[in-house]
Amino acid sequence: MEATNPTMANPSLLLESIFILFFLPPCLSCPEYQKQALLQFKSSILAINSSLHTLDSWNSSSSCCQWDNVTCTSPSNSTSTSTSRVVIALHLSNLFAQLYPEFSERMPSILLAPLFFIRSLMVLDISDNSIYGQIPALGFGNLSNLVHLDISQNKFNGSILLNSFS
Repeated sequence: MEATNPTMANPSLLLESIFILFFLPPCLSCPEYQKQALLQFKSSILAINSSLHTLDSWNSSSSCCQWDNVTCTSPSNSTSTSTSRVVIALHLSNLFAQLYPEFSERMPSILLAPLFFIRSLMVLDISDNSIYGQIPALGFGNLSNLVHLDISQNKFNGSILLNSFS
């Protein structure tokens, strides 16, 4: 008996495979602007100290939904008009534990700016990083979906007004 190639025997299987290869991956990735915002955040930190390896999984060749410390919506929770998953949580506490103490004194709050473009964020944990400077209240105000914010163990000045989140 002659063996048959299952792909040749069933052309619809071949078409389904092609569809999955070309159209499914974008559905499993984060929006490009969110990926770029996170890469900009990482780049800003590495410009200060290139020995940080906590964010090594953050790279341009993979979806930010696959990165360490990043949580995205599940594909089934994505809106029907959306072709991708969105970032909903960043767990960035104690990023600098592996570095020497003087690094944390040079982590200005302005480095958080790229994160404020990820308006889908529901959870942002930047605790225990010794970030210093003015609390970027307007930046946090851009995060209208935020339900959990942990900025403890930092060296911020000022306060966040509740109406920043309206």
